[in-house]
Amino acid sequence: MGCVVVEERFDDEGYSGTTLDRPALHRLLSVVRSGGIEQLVIHRLDRLSRNLRHFVTLFEELRDHNVTLAIVTAQGLGEAALDKFMLSILASFAEFERDLAASRIAEARAHLKAHGRRIAGAVPFGYEADRHTKQLIVCDEEAQAVVRMFRWAESGVTPLVIAGYANALRWITEAGIRGLPVRYWRFSRIMSTPVW
Repeated sequence: MGCVVVEERFDDEGYSGTTLDRPALHRLLSVVRSGGIEQLVIHRLDRLSRNLRHFVTLFEELRDHNVTLAIVTAQGLGEAALDKFMLSILASFAEFERDLAASRIAEARAHLKAHGRRIAGAVPFGYEADRHTKQLIVCDEEAQAVVRMFRWAESGVTPLVIAGYANALRWITEAGIRGLPVRYWRFSRIMSTPVW
């Protein structure tokens, strides 16, 4: 396209396009404000923003600093009134798509909850998650450890002492932090898990 490519990339991996509070976006706007680029190339409009109001703000800032916006999947859109209108429609679709996805996720979670099914998340100590259904399955070895913890607690042993026993026996904590030493507060979490 006859442009000199700026070496720096502005990828906000792991950040939602629903917010303007993204590190790479802040860096990009800093470069824009300093006059460091003349054209911004993005693959799709929703990679820049998934919020119509935010898109309008960003688009105006680009325009105020004489930076043109090139969208790979929507080539040919420029500065004409009709092009701006089309960009607004594309931004509206990006926001609609985001809202639709959030709504579907909420409906799926509500359906699972209404049917007594697990939504997902961390797997409590003493369980494994079925690879396909994500439902909890008792892990016999860990379940025996949990039974022993409950018996100790019932007999008046403190969480700190039980955590010491668990570490001496090389027991491990709940999913997501498996392999770490049992701390007394993690033990308390195990004891208060509703599934036990």
